[in-house]
Amino acid sequence: MLLQLTIQDFAIVEYASFAPGKGLNILTGETGAGKSLIIDAIGALLGHRIGRDYVRKDAEKAVIEAVFDGISTSVPSEVLDEYGIEAEEDSLILLREINKDGRSLVRVNGRTMPVSVLKSIGSYLVDIHGQHDQQTIFDPSKHLGILDSYLGDEIKPHLQAFQSKLEEYRSILEQRKKYETDPEKSRQMQDLLRYQIKEIEENAFSEDEEEKLVEKLKILKQAEKRNLHLSYILGTLSSEDSTSPLSLLQNASEHLDSLTSMDESFSDYAQQFHSICMDLEAMKNDLSEDEISLDESYDEVESRLEKLRGCAAKYGGSVASMNAFLSEAKERLSLLSEGDSRLKTLNAERLRIERELLDIANVLHDIREQAGRRLSSEIMDEVSFLGLSGASFDVAFTKRPKERFFSKTGYDEVEFLFTANKGEDLKPLSKTASGGEAARIMLAIKTILARADATPVLIFDEVDSGISGEAAKAVSFSMKKLSRFHQVFCVTHMGQIAAAADQHFFISKDQSGERTRTSVSCLDENGRILEVSRLLSGNSGDVQSQTLAKSLIEERR
Repeated sequence: MLLQLTIQDFAIVEYASFAPGKGLNILTGETGAGKSLIIDAIGALLGHRIGRDYVRKDAEKAVIEAVFDGISTSVPSEVLDEYGIEAEEDSLILLREINKDGRSLVRVNGRTMPVSVLKSIGSYLVDIHGQHDQQTIFDPSKHLGILDSYLGDEIKPHLQAFQSKLEEYRSILEQRKKYETDPEKSRQMQDLLRYQIKEIEENAFSEDEEEKLVEKLKILKQAEKRNLHLSYILGTLSSEDSTSPLSLLQNASEHLDSLTSMDESFSDYAQQFHSICMDLEAMKNDLSEDEISLDESYDEVESRLEKLRGCAAKYGGSVASMNAFLSEAKERLSLLSEGDSRLKTLNAERLRIERELLDIANVLHDIREQAGRRLSSEIMDEVSFLGLSGASFDVAFTKRPKERFFSKTGYDEVEFLFTANKGEDLKPLSKTASGGEAARIMLAIKTILARADATPVLIFDEVDSGISGEAAKAVSFSMKKLSRFHQVFCVTHMGQIAAAADQHFFISKDQSGERTRTSVSCLDENGRILEVSRLLSGNSGDVQSQTLAKSLIEERR
């Protein structure tokens, strides 16, 4: 229920705040006073598109705020949970600001939210119906939902059974896609998968191998350079090579020995040469121990790394993705290998579930067809009561096209047919009903569906268009009936309808200053009589009109 609505700097509304009550809330006022602006403001809180031209002249922004209660019985908890909204004390405060640059700011219980949240939540709180309500009564795609709402609990278990079976059916179709392929393409694919599986398994790369190989290459490169230098040094100290420096020094040492035997003065030189040769021999032995023995060559490791990177590039970019690909490839190969037998099993399952789906869909159709006849009869009674005595209404059924046969609601497509004139052929409602007629049909439907409809607030904008006399009286009684189950708002120009109000709000326009200002006031008993009198005769001071107004108000209490 809407507890409070506050509007500030919205078009010609400088400031207005009012507290609607339970039951039927009537809004009246002179033409141009701004009655439609109240509906537009509520629409803004439901996420409707509102441009910057709604910001009052010289104001920085327009602000609309509303307080709703009874949230737990109207907005599903999963919707609130999706946006992290807590309905404190079972209420919601919706606020929308429209800046003069066109930007919007939305808050729900003080938290900033996108405009889309208003659309989502607002659809559970308020339903607005005007003369050209395209969203429901003129939209054939909504007609099946209206019929199912009329059926209520009677159809719910059958719908749930159908939707559960439909999930099974769709699962089978998805599985069949894995097996359905051309035999030649299947053989080629199996050969490719076997090659890919073999390539990955033979190489058996580990997930951290690339990092290890890169590090090993650095070590091998350093070791190979080190061994190269040592090899050169050890070559110069080789005693086996007659041309090596060490061999030449050893030869020189022998010659000095010969000289010493001839002349003792060479003895010291001979000893020094012997010492040098022995030191070099010892150095060669020490350096030989420093030479590193390599298990793998740089080229071998580099080849392994290139192979790893090549395979990774083919199968997803990393060893982890390569291993995931391997797992998927094995599964795919298994599926293709067993494809024929598995496909036969799935096809048999599909046919079985199709038959079961069709059985449930037929039950849904039969229930709906019977309900369609009842709904048509009740709507005919109601619209006749609302002043369309020559009208005819029917619920037409067609089956969905084969390519989209099963939807979550079965195979039925429903469209409302209508004619306003006795003896004329029934045609789609959207093509035959005028705005006033459609509004009354919607009022009839809403009245019939009132108990099943969970939307707490219903707004009717000028549903009295094109009616008068007894029809207006009937509309007022239907509104009153509807307001027993919902909080109803009705913008009207007719005294017969206004007389049914539980709360009557008068929209007035003040042009006494330099600017036009719209205000909203709740009328007391005397004010109601005067306003209903004005609507009846155009003169609130007319005594006869006042007497009639009192009578109408008493009649509709």
